[in-house]
Amino acid sequence: MPIQQSLQIATMFVAAVFSTSTVRGQPSGEVQRVVALVGGLSQFDLSGTGTTGVLGLRGELRAKRWLVLQAGLTAFRPQEQFGEKVTYAIPEVQVQLQVPSRSVRPYLGLGVGAMLAGGNRDAQRAVSGAGGVRISIPNSRLDVRAELRVRGIGESFTGGMAEWTLGSGYRF
Repeated sequence: MPIQQSLQIATMFVAAVFSTSTVRGQPSGEVQRVVALVGGLSQFDLSGTGTTGVLGLRGELRAKRWLVLQAGLTAFRPQEQFGEKVTYAIPEVQVQLQVPSRSVRPYLGLGVGAMLAGGNRDAQRAVSGAGGVRISIPNSRLDVRAELRVRGIGESFTGGMAEWTLGSGYRF
């Protein structure tokens, strides 16, 4: 899938997540959407290897109790070869299967997006896999979450990264 198509799909999905009032087949009073902020560490192998901080903003739509559609934007700024610092942004969409529980929901996900670099670098395809857990905080609209997300970067996965994040989500 070309990078431009990936970005268009991510943009449309984000718009859908925040404009959908209910999902067919679910009670109208049930919370369907989540916005989450996550942060942690990214171990990368790009133009050099290392570890750096990472931040992510994610929007989620629970299509079924066991199916979550997620659109997100991840950003990080590693120090690469020769001391160069480049800011990267990764918009992506992901489909996640989760255990349909009220409080603790482990999940696995697969996604596609693009890695965009500051400067004059070309965008590259990013394919991701995720595993994590969401834990609802009783009597609130908040959850906490922990996740490992691994990415293959480029046409032949010439780069890669692993993100270890913690965060919180707000259901509405």
